[in-house]
Amino acid sequence: MKDPKSVKNRRSYDAEFKQEMIRMLVSGRSAREISEGFGIAENVLYRWRRMATKKTKSNSGESGNDKAAKLAVEVAKLRAENERLKTDREILKKALGLLSQSDSGTSMS
Repeated sequence: MKDPKSVKNRRSYDAEFKQEMIRMLVSGRSAREISEGFGIAENVLYRWRRMATKKTKSNSGESGNDKAAKLAVEVAKLRAENERLKTDREILKKALGLLSQSDSGTSMS
């Protein structure tokens, strides 16, 4: 018989919780960060993600290559938009700096 101290209880998680953890993992949070924050082993997170990926591939009518290509195009568009927004933000910062300098100069004269 096993020693009662060495027996670990298996935790069960509902599907919604698993989906949220997968969403966090896919969105860019590290498995280690999620693991430490929620007390779940990293390998369990990867297993859930792998199972969810298999499930969506089997349910999806698209082939994996078509889906991957569409995602790659979307990622490229989003990265381009991100760069454009960063440039716009930098321009606005500089304009604000120039305007605040000219305002302080005119109010003292």
